[in-house]
Amino acid sequence: MNQMCTQIFASIGTQFVDANGNNINVTDIKVTNLRTKKDIEPKGVIDPGFSPAYVTIVTDANKKELSTDGDDVKVTAIYNNKKSETIFKISGGCNCHVEKLSGPEKIVIK
Repeated sequence: MNQMCTQIFASIGTQFVDANGNNINVTDIKVTNLRTKKDIEPKGVIDPGFSPAYVTIVTDANKKELSTDGDDVKVTAIYNNKKSETIFKISGGCNCHVEKLSGPEKIVIK
């Protein structure tokens, strides 16, 4: 099957917020593909500029590190000595672009 792909460069990210919904800056961000047990380093990240609390998880440059049907990807981060772990399901592989299949728009750290 021939696939027609657009030329856009897709990326998937999230924002970190506190219990009141205020943007927060986290540290020690780690993205791990739970299928392969390998860390993912987002490639070709373009700074969104609108929020320092926005974090890119993966981009199209990472799509070969993900399966076509989607992998569970764990995102961990630290805020005020509290560790946060959140699971996203993200597809890549032979698809045109990475795609978030499930996962939050914002991660709340209380």
